[in-house]
Amino acid sequence: MGITAVKITVNGIVQGVGFRPFVYTLAVKSGLFGSVQNTLHGVEIILQATCQEAENFCTLMRQQLPKLAQIEHIKMTEITVVKAFDHFSILASSEGTSQTKIPADSVICDDCLSELFAPNSRYYLYPFISCTYCGPRFSVTESLPYDRETTTFSKFPLCDDCLGVYRNPLDRRYHAQTTACYACGPKLSRAFSDMVQTLKQGDILALKTHSGFKLVVDAKNEVAITHLRQRKKRSSKPFALMALNQASIEQYVQCNQEESTLLNSSARPIVLLEKKTTAQLPKTLAPDLNELGVMLPSSAVDYLLFYYLLGQPKDRDWLYQANDLLLVVTSANLSGGSIIADNDQAYQLLAPIADMIVSDDRQIAMQSDDSVMRVVLDKSMMIRRARGFVPLTLKLNRELPCVFATGALLKNTFCFVSHNEAYLSQYIGDMDSVDSIEYFKKAFHHYQHLFGVSFSALACDLHPDFYTTEFAERLNLPLIRVQHHEAHIAAAVAEYALEASVLAIVLDGFGLGDDGMARGGELYHCDIEALKFTRISVLQSMPYLGGDRVQKEPWRMALSLCVDLELKVPKHLLANEKAPSFLQLLEKNKENLAYTTSMGRLFDGVASLLDVCHDNSFEAEAAMKLEALVNVPRVDKSLIDINNNQLDVSQLIKKIIAMPKDKGSELFHGTLAYALALWAHEYAVNKGITQVILTGGCFQNKVLLIEVVQYLETFGLEAVVPQKIPVNDGGISLGQAWLAANKLNKEKKHVLSNSCTDYSA
Repeated sequence: MGITAVKITVNGIVQGVGFRPFVYTLAVKSGLFGSVQNTLHGVEIILQATCQEAENFCTLMRQQLPKLAQIEHIKMTEITVVKAFDHFSILASSEGTSQTKIPADSVICDDCLSELFAPNSRYYLYPFISCTYCGPRFSVTESLPYDRETTTFSKFPLCDDCLGVYRNPLDRRYHAQTTACYACGPKLSRAFSDMVQTLKQGDILALKTHSGFKLVVDAKNEVAITHLRQRKKRSSKPFALMALNQASIEQYVQCNQEESTLLNSSARPIVLLEKKTTAQLPKTLAPDLNELGVMLPSSAVDYLLFYYLLGQPKDRDWLYQANDLLLVVTSANLSGGSIIADNDQAYQLLAPIADMIVSDDRQIAMQSDDSVMRVVLDKSMMIRRARGFVPLTLKLNRELPCVFATGALLKNTFCFVSHNEAYLSQYIGDMDSVDSIEYFKKAFHHYQHLFGVSFSALACDLHPDFYTTEFAERLNLPLIRVQHHEAHIAAAVAEYALEASVLAIVLDGFGLGDDGMARGGELYHCDIEALKFTRISVLQSMPYLGGDRVQKEPWRMALSLCVDLELKVPKHLLANEKAPSFLQLLEKNKENLAYTTSMGRLFDGVASLLDVCHDNSFEAEAAMKLEALVNVPRVDKSLIDINNNQLDVSQLIKKIIAMPKDKGSELFHGTLAYALALWAHEYAVNKGITQVILTGGCFQNKVLLIEVVQYLETFGLEAVVPQKIPVNDGGISLGQAWLAANKLNKEKKHVLSNSCTDYSA
């Protein structure tokens, strides 16, 4: 006769986070016998116990969970076992496709940080220290289940000392797959003393980190910053900064409680913070902007770099004391390319940029850039979702078939939905270079291998010339094409699990409309249940000439606005040697000009009209510099015109063209924000709607977003703004996948014909 036991299957982030040793310790303390094992279906716990004892165990398990672990589902089944257990044990993992999740890379924990600077520790000053509660995870995982043999640490056999702690269930490194020390683990190619000398003499350091190579310079050395800009061909895009601790950062930027929480979180993102007017820093760090992107160290390598730069302080108080050391830390890549992770590639491609390249002998299975976030109205907002957040999934409110979406052309991510989860990739970049395309393909195959998914269908953008469209077409699966702005909306719907009808304001630089028009200033009515997103009003269209060049040359948009609105061309625009011939072309082709409703192009045009910025060396440069001029937004309601299903801002443009640039920017931002809220309000009243989605890259503009949200509130409307996913094109793939999968569900067909299906309003 068998012995009664209970099988507990746990799903979620329960591998690589110390979950099995945690279960072991909990079982021993509870006086329970049995086993725990990684299996194909999750972590499986067998307890020789009654159902009530097992339920009590699960309650304790949830209450005392390791900080990186997340339980999503627990299933309990009463079973019988042939032989009684006389102890509790951890069994070897089973092989095959696992339903458990991989955690994201995590900041070094306090215990490891203490050991790193404890002279009596085996791990004293060891750059690759980690434990079950911290360190690299996604970046080193080659396959599942998550065990040392399936990570890039498999190439480093454990020494006797490390093997001892690895096998000790009561040790913090029990089954910690990235366990390593000086005797058996990875090693850096150069000493920290060499790195210090490089930085102190004003040179550029390329340093390999958990998730890819970074370029590092002294943030107070203007010559070093200039050299980095020249060699990286990055003339004015702002650089991210790293300081040792928050006390050091607060010498240069404002930081509230919500921003502090983000800075110190386990993801360690770059956080955009307002620069203090008293900050004595080179203007070349972020030219003409009033925000700085700052982050704290995330790894032992980061902390050790500060340790040696600060002269090897003797105690550990220095870790928490303010100092004036500040570093530029930016992804190591060629202009427009993806972050470099491979050693050979780094030595080949970074040689013209870096004066010293420091690698290590640990392979990176999948690279990631740093994540970027900000806080708006006390809520976090994702700008770039990458290291520290991938491959964590987003929960959906319904079961969906498995659909893969290729994402947008710019700020690309890809996404697949399966069951009730969305797997959003790390930031890939702009898909206009061979380098980015190769990164996209590498990441796609890596995700497919890790998660063992089989797709029912694909989703892509309407634009026929995007690489992402071409990639989807080549996979020879049923293909659903999703309009760009509808994908933006759907991403917000997916994140917030919206079900009632809503309005959506979508503002960005470019999205191909279903009518073939370049769009980017749209008001939608969204019947979510029917999956029907209807464009009900638009920003009044503006003429433009020059195709894609208009995105990089705002002066073209400014001159186009002058001709269209019959404005006197400002002298600063006429100073452009190309202006006279361009004006002639505008007049000559007046009847055949292309038109756009793009809010991004409107911001470009206004920035150039006000003599703020005439050329974009990076995306949205003109708009960012225009925003930076705003002190207090101002509103002139007489300049707003909403009629014939259009938002007309021509009177606003005519007003600001003769104003000083700062006053013009304030009036533009304030009046535009009020107009957008009023625009939504007029339609919301007629349709009985209370929620308005705000999405698209233009809502990265903090001034505009705050003003629109607050004006909507005065009209009794709730703004819905993406938080967990980027409001920019980095969230497009989620929207594509969600819409396509829901369309399949609605049609009750998981297998389609081979013909492509257009899905747009």
